[in-house]
Amino acid sequence: MYKAIADAIDSHDLATAEQLLAAMEGESWENPMTAYYQARLLEAQGNLNGAEEKFRQLLVISHSPQLVAKIRAGLGRIDTHRQAETAQSLAEQQAAIEEAKADPEAQSAGIFVLEPVPLAEKQAKAIQFGKIMAMDPYTARLQLPSRAWRLYRTGAIGELNYYHQQCQAAAIPSFSVALADILALKVFPVFRIESLSPVVTVTYRISREEEGTFSFTWQDVSQTVEGLLPIFEECVDVNVRGKIQRKTEILDYAHICDLHLPQHQTILRFCDQIYEFNQGISLDDEKSVHGQQGTAHQQWQQLSHIWQTNLADKPAWKEFNAFAETALDFQELLKSVDPHIPFLRREDTNWDKAFHLYSTLAFCRDRLLE
Repeated sequence: MYKAIADAIDSHDLATAEQLLAAMEGESWENPMTAYYQARLLEAQGNLNGAEEKFRQLLVISHSPQLVAKIRAGLGRIDTHRQAETAQSLAEQQAAIEEAKADPEAQSAGIFVLEPVPLAEKQAKAIQFGKIMAMDPYTARLQLPSRAWRLYRTGAIGELNYYHQQCQAAAIPSFSVALADILALKVFPVFRIESLSPVVTVTYRISREEEGTFSFTWQDVSQTVEGLLPIFEECVDVNVRGKIQRKTEILDYAHICDLHLPQHQTILRFCDQIYEFNQGISLDDEKSVHGQQGTAHQQWQQLSHIWQTNLADKPAWKEFNAFAETALDFQELLKSVDPHIPFLRREDTNWDKAFHLYSTLAFCRDRLLE
């Protein structure tokens, strides 16, 4: 009977092989040879995972050297088949990427971002992501973020769009943005709010020579982006040996919030380090001592309360610091970014550039979803 099953499988008469195996039910179902040919049939049907699982189960319980040799041969065939499939898949993927990059515009620089994946879905998504990025599932799982965006890759926008499309097909949240779209956005650092009605009017300053006003309604704002930027200072400390040493530490944080106005292709940037609290509308609250101005912290809280009240139904992006942990590794990308955060620092920091990147990516992502 086993010879007839083997002949049917070798001649690709899988229906006959299946019938012969089914006829053996109740007779020698526990016979390792029956299980072996079940695995052979699964292999011939293309169910490599099922065949591999059954071969490995048999490998543990089989004592016949001849059968063990057959099982190892089966596992070898499966491994060879998978290697061929992987090579073919990589070749097809590379051909698709080259096609996606064929358009001259597709050669321009771009950014590819992975969005958070729920923990319960991560294992299944890692398998799909591994196939897309040609890596093993374990490594792929480590690459998928759980809480905030991960700046994953830069390169030609055509190639990054291809990866995004593949991820989209696998239900892995991601997006790709051309660097030119980010650089084209107008960013106005706001120094004061002049009025809140009938429209909101702010004064912005791009440089000492360029100052202006900008008016908008709350309906013009699509979303907000908030963050904390570390303020570094050089400190003097005494080490365990009593020697004086200088080191840079984070002494405070700057509060920053962007309002996105997509119809104007504009971002209004508020920062507590540059806002002129003693000018424009009053930001003193009821707790301030009569006749005295509130602290900068109190006034910033009042300023925050204004947009929280008027933009309560709008999305607010607040996971900047987690994003920055990945963005700070992209030194070459950050070199091309103007942070548009004009408060005085002892030396430039990529944290400012990372926030600008985070906010502009959120702006472009919002437009992509329209």
